[in-house]
Amino acid sequence: MAFAASVRQAPIAFALLCFLTACGSAAPSETVNLGDGTKGYRITCGGAYSSVKDCYEQAGYLCGSKGYSVVHETDIAPPSDNNYFWNAAAHETIVRCNNPNFMSR
Repeated sequence: MAFAASVRQAPIAFALLCFLTACGSAAPSETVNLGDGTKGYRITCGGAYSSVKDCYEQAGYLCGSKGYSVVHETDIAPPSDNNYFWNAAAHETIVRCNNPNFMSR
């Protein structure tokens, strides 16, 4: 009986593992106007499942082999009533790709 119960719960455990992996696998980004007529990316990372390193990895992926320049960085504090580990502080990085024609991802 115990084996049958664990087999039935395996798909649930697998789905949960996939969800948690997806939550921490990539830093979300959006295209932004940098104010001088060029475009860049705003990348948010940190929190419970990622770190500032994830911002830099995402910038490298978005900008390709010519790299990027950091335009601005800031830490985003969690809400003052933060009672949950998943509301940890985040980090925001704004980058300009060194090859502006590469901004197609």
